[in-house]
Amino acid sequence: MRVCLIVEGTYPYVIGGVSEWIQMLMENMPDVKFSVVHLAPWQWNHPFRYELPKNLENLYEYQLFSNNPDPDELTKSVDVKKVIAKVRNMIELSSDERAKEFGDLLRLAAGKNVDSLLKTRHFWDFIIEIYEHYFSDEGFTGFYWTIIGFLIPILGAIQSVPPKADIYHSTTTGYASLSALMGKYLYGGKLIITEHGIYHREREIEITKSTSVSEVYKPVWIEIFKLISKTVYEECDLLTTLFEKNQLFQLELGADFSKMRVISNGVDVDRFSAIEREEHETFNIGIVGRVVPIKDIISAIKCFDIVRKEIPNAFLYIMGPNDEDEEYYERCKALTELLHIDDRVIFTGKVNVREYYGKLDVLLISSISEGQPLVQLEAMASGIPVVTTNVGNCAEIALDPDGQSGFVVRSKNYVSMSEKIITLAKDKSLWLTFSENGRKIAAAKYTLGRMISNYKELYYEVMHSAQK
Repeated sequence: MRVCLIVEGTYPYVIGGVSEWIQMLMENMPDVKFSVVHLAPWQWNHPFRYELPKNLENLYEYQLFSNNPDPDELTKSVDVKKVIAKVRNMIELSSDERAKEFGDLLRLAAGKNVDSLLKTRHFWDFIIEIYEHYFSDEGFTGFYWTIIGFLIPILGAIQSVPPKADIYHSTTTGYASLSALMGKYLYGGKLIITEHGIYHREREIEITKSTSVSEVYKPVWIEIFKLISKTVYEECDLLTTLFEKNQLFQLELGADFSKMRVISNGVDVDRFSAIEREEHETFNIGIVGRVVPIKDIISAIKCFDIVRKEIPNAFLYIMGPNDEDEEYYERCKALTELLHIDDRVIFTGKVNVREYYGKLDVLLISSISEGQPLVQLEAMASGIPVVTTNVGNCAEIALDPDGQSGFVVRSKNYVSMSEKIITLAKDKSLWLTFSENGRKIAAAKYTLGRMISNYKELYYEVMHSAQK
């Protein structure tokens, strides 16, 4: 069996949930031959963050904003007149009809050189038509470059043709899914989508908050991402996500329930539960993650400033790469100095977190966005209570009806974070209850073996349907 995983800006360059998931998937399915297609805006100069498994046959890299060398399949240009006719038709259609038409358009473009359409008179005339009909009150130059900015990464994804495979497994319904669809259309492979977070919702939040996109164009961009997701939901063979709440958002865009599956993340529970607690006189709080805005390290530092005034022997360990957003890292460092806690906040950089779990008393997840974080499951398996923001599946895990393993607070509410941490520091009985519950829940519901078994079954299910 050959499986091609398609990712956006993650494996093997970025440490994190999706990358860890990919590494575990490949390492624990040695009988499957994998390829990885990595899509990114531009060429990355970072070193690989992972040792590539032996069953990873090929790693392909495409830049969405660069001219990728055209493979042999892309020597033929797309039929520009047909493409523009379909786009013009899509504008007038309902949402459901539009997704079907977009799917037909993608089939038309599969294996073709689509960059060429930007240089044609037909495209120019169409752009003028759209401008005069919908955006004539805006400056034309800004309109033109906004449209080009929308189109280039989409066209780049369509031209990022993956290798021949039995299964194309995309980790998003964004640009990666467009590349995966090209493999499905060109080579007849099956398409599986696994959403760790709901892509179109994440982009909607991102676009809404953006200051670089004019307000008049934001609804257009949001609708484009919704259209891609809706089309991919219709075109895929199976659609998975990590927890049931995500399925509600998929159903909103017309996903077929018969294709939908929930497969939770898993960790090596035996490995983490075997970590022995180290004797220590300090109260140690840990954050495991990249030092980037989405992890909201700033709020975590403000939270710790309150904690250490109540718990004088407290320390905060921030474990993860600090070179992915150096400006944000410097802001975090400056805040610790301003608050005079730089001797109590330790930025470890990339480390083996298993070496720290034995001395942590609380894991803090301060993120403003998560799916189903592996670090939460690792902490539970290690017997460490968790204080987490109410993002993704974090609350449902921490407040499991079979046993609470942590506290849940609103994002950015660093005062509530501090109150919950202080409670755990002062109430040893509660700490032990959360610790024991975490170990029990992780062992019952979130094992690595269970996760791998579920994905193996998924692969064989889709392959079996192909043979019918």
